[in-house]
Amino acid sequence: MPVQVICLGAVNLDLRYEVADLGPFREAWPGLERGGEAALSPGEEARLRELLSIYGKLSGKWGGGQAANTAYALARLGVEAALIGWVGADEDGAFLREGLEGVNLDYLVEAGVSGRAYVLVDPEGERTILVAPNTNDALSEADIPREAPASTQYLHLTSFVGPGTLRLQNKLARRLYGTALISLDPGELYSRRGRESLEDLLDCTDILMVTERELGLLGGDPASYPDWGPPLILIKRGARGARMVTPVGILDFPADTPARLVDTLGAGDVFAAGFLAGRLNGLNLPNAMRLAVRAAAHSLAGAGREHYPDREFLETQLADLS
Repeated sequence: MPVQVICLGAVNLDLRYEVADLGPFREAWPGLERGGEAALSPGEEARLRELLSIYGKLSGKWGGGQAANTAYALARLGVEAALIGWVGADEDGAFLREGLEGVNLDYLVEAGVSGRAYVLVDPEGERTILVAPNTNDALSEADIPREAPASTQYLHLTSFVGPGTLRLQNKLARRLYGTALISLDPGELYSRRGRESLEDLLDCTDILMVTERELGLLGGDPASYPDWGPPLILIKRGARGARMVTPVGILDFPADTPARLVDTLGAGDVFAAGFLAGRLNGLNLPNAMRLAVRAAAHSLAGAGREHYPDREFLETQLADLS
């Protein structure tokens, strides 16, 4: 089966909980910041679930994980995308696979307990995320295809929790460097490790996709191109749109107003898919950015993945932007 984009990163079940405040959770995890993201060490998930049974109310569950979201969004747009990773051999794993219709799952392993992301939403709508990686961190070199399909044009990398999986991403990036373009969306989990821990991966990266917060954690400034930067840096700025930073200059792209705002979770992953889909369909960099912004805004009108843009959306946008 042809594969235009390979996505490699965590595959999680997203569980959304409404919470009155983060106080009880900050007591358990003192470093937890409102609006931030943190990883749970083995054994901590049970403690979190106990707290949520008292202070939280489950309001929804969806398939999640940056790599999985991007792969699904690409498939919806008509791009041939494959996902490398692990899901549990459990009910959650079955749910996650069912939610990836259209994605090539030949490299998705079923074993162990599925990863979960607990999305705590406070009364102001701010999201704070706690991630239990579970089987995601079991990814091994044997799970990485020795030969990428000849049709692969992009390798899209997103974060894991464990250090071993980052080493595997480094190996695959080096293997495909110069053959496929490599995009990296480190998220907060990778960005908080600091630039030094991602140095090898950044050396192979062609496109870095970050929020302003994540860029700051990596030691960058959204107002200038860093001397360590990949050729292209795409900054996701939420309601302020997006920014493209290159060695020759900076371009800003205003946000596209969604028809309605239901959920922002995963919008950055749809942004990534929109940009890659645009480039694969011949758009220049500025117009691929415009497509990415519009695709992300389109996804805001539904919860989880229910309003991800489809091929009809893409064709309409290509007609307008080409």
